[in-house]
Amino acid sequence: MNINELGEDLEQQFGKPRNITEENVRFMLSLIKEEFDGTKVNENIEKPSLEAFGMTIIAVMSYQTTPWEELAKKPSIRKTLKYIAIRGNCHYDEMEALTKELIRKHFYGITQKMVLGFLKIIRGVSNEERPTKLIEYTPFAAQYYAIHYGLHQLIRGEHPDDAAAIIHCAIEDGILFPTIPRSLLVDEFNLKKSSFDKYFSKYHINLKYESDAVKKQVEEKIKYHRRSLRNAIGYNVTNENKVHFYDRKLGRKNFLSMIIAYCRSIFRF
Repeated sequence: MNINELGEDLEQQFGKPRNITEENVRFMLSLIKEEFDGTKVNENIEKPSLEAFGMTIIAVMSYQTTPWEELAKKPSIRKTLKYIAIRGNCHYDEMEALTKELIRKHFYGITQKMVLGFLKIIRGVSNEERPTKLIEYTPFAAQYYAIHYGLHQLIRGEHPDDAAAIIHCAIEDGILFPTIPRSLLVDEFNLKKSSFDKYFSKYHINLKYESDAVKKQVEEKIKYHRRSLRNAIGYNVTNENKVHFYDRKLGRKNFLSMIIAYCRSIFRF
């Protein structure tokens, strides 16, 4: 799935926008999409004037109940928001320089509190803790933090046999793609490669060659770890084999992880 399908995927997972934040999320995505050629995003966006940047801060901070798409009907604000959407992700220093210059210039109507508040919004997108490469191997990028935390919580300190069983359950449930490299799993969860390979192969490849007694023992272990995994992450699997997460709210961290998953390759970070 690429960024062109992101809007549809958001709607499928979380429904129609229910508040201003979600509307703003979708609008900023649409601005990025305008500069996406199918392979990468054009980052050569013209820098807005200091006046336009200041006007955008006033608009966003003074009219917090007005969707940004409405505010962006003014061309200078739209241009500034696009610049922030595209350059703010990997070039936070540029945003910081503009805001510092605004503070020095003492623009009429712009308080230091407004500037710092706006800078905090940008910093939230730019400096959010970056997901590991694990995010590239889950079909549920918006739930990355729950998946990442749940897996680490369960695997930390476990015997490689149990770690392999937990990861097997995650793949079998559809939480992780079957194509996830073993080397990535070893690095992600700090596992010993030889031991992990041995046990992972048992669950994922060689179980059919085991005796009935061993198979039954393994089935019980998998059943136990699957239940623990679903509780830790907060999901279940329906009779139609569809994964359902209990928390379907499109929060800030969920949104950011989804953006990073879809844009990592096209922004090359």
